[in-house]
Amino acid sequence: MTVGYAFSHETVFADLRLAAMKREREPSSKAYRQDRFENTERAAKETIEAEQRARREKTKRLKELRLAQQSGHDPATK
Repeated sequence: MTVGYAFSHETVFADLRLAAMKREREPSSKAYRQDRFENTERAAKETIEAEQRARREKTKRLKELRLAQQSGHDPATK
C-alpha cells in the first residue's frame, strides 16, 4: 500500500512538472522585463548625464573663482 501511494505521488508531481514545462510564458512577462530593462537603461543614462553636467558646472565655477582671484575681484559681488 505504501509503494502504490509513493508511485501515485511521484506521478502527480511528474505530471505537474511536465505541464509547467509545456505551458507557454505569458507575453506580458516578457514585455514587463523589456520595459524594466529600458527604464533601467534610461535611468542610468540620465544619471550619467546629470553627473557630467554637475562636473562641468563645478569646473566652470572653479575656473571663474580662480580667474577672479587672479584678477583681484571677489566673485560674490558679481
